Amino acid sequence: MAEEEVVGAENIAPDAEIWDEKGGLIKKGAGEIAERDQDHIPEVKILTTLGMFAVPVTADTTIGEIRQKVQEWRPEISLEQIELICKDKDAWGPLFNKTSRPRDDDETVDSLWSDWEIPRRMMQLALWIKERNEET
Repeated sequence: MAEEEVVGAENIAPDAEIWDEKGGLIKKGAGEIAERDQDHIPEVKILTTLGMFAVPVTADTTIGEIRQKVQEWRPEISLEQIELICKDKDAWGPLFNKTSRPRDDDETVDSLWSDWEIPRRMMQLALWIKERNEET
């Protein structure tokens, strides 16, 4: 007797678990996502060539505080070398690149990001590392 080969059986779900009675796709993960959203902790993502680093934030968290967290993450980089770059609040389209610039230490998350407290929204800052200068 020849054996029947079953490929990918562990990922196969019965049609009743995929489609509702009207033929619509059943969105199983919505409840799980909503549950995770209740425990949402806003964070800023720091994008670097070394990887991505997330910093939990509140509306009043300043760029200076975020810079200090980056320096704790990468202690070989001095605080004076760290610059964080992002766009102006709510800039999109062509303005996204035009408004990207180094940010001042006293600027807050709320001053730069409208959706800072909304789950699954992300604020990204680019990390620029200034070269060391013998004179400074």
